[in-house]
Amino acid sequence: MTLKINYHLKNRGAWWIDLLFYFALSLLAAAVLCYFIFSAKVAIQKKDIKELDAALESVGTNQQKEFEKTVFDYQRKINDFTALLKNHQFVSTIFSFMERQTFFNIWFDKFTLNKRDGDVDMSGEADNMAALARQVSAFEKNEYIKKITVLSSKIGGSGMVDFNLNVLMDPKIFNPAFAVLEDSLVQASPSSNKILNYNAP
Repeated sequence: MTLKINYHLKNRGAWWIDLLFYFALSLLAAAVLCYFIFSAKVAIQKKDIKELDAALESVGTNQQKEFEKTVFDYQRKINDFTALLKNHQFVSTIFSFMERQTFFNIWFDKFTLNKRDGDVDMSGEADNMAALARQVSAFEKNEYIKKITVLSSKIGGSGMVDFNLNVLMDPKIFNPAFAVLEDSLVQASPSSNKILNYNAP
């Protein structure tokens, strides 16, 4: 009797194990089936997108496409020219300002402008040390010049004073309103060009 009960219990345990096994197997099969279904849908959608792209590219005649390309080229050139024009206006403003602040016995042969930092590196010649000192003093008193950070000078071979100067400009000078003001001052009182060489990094 005891053996029959044990056998019956073992069979009942094996039945539950079989049920769990087949249930897990069916879940795995369902997951694999879902994976293949979703993969097929993704592939179909990618194919549809490619077909739509091809259809969009084929819209319009060759003449229309050429016209579109020409319009885009002109737009790019206009944008480049606008940026160049703004930079030219800024440089012209600095030139006009420096010319108005430069004494008659001072000449610049190099002018390097860093618009981002507002630094202006200059080198040139002065008649003598007294003329250079007056020029530096005038720069220091100007409201649009914040400070002079580098100053070196020596007597050149021609007897003139060679100098190097670094000037930090006030950010106000970069304002478009200042450019309009400077242009009006230059037209009212034009000065000679004393800046012989200009470099903008």
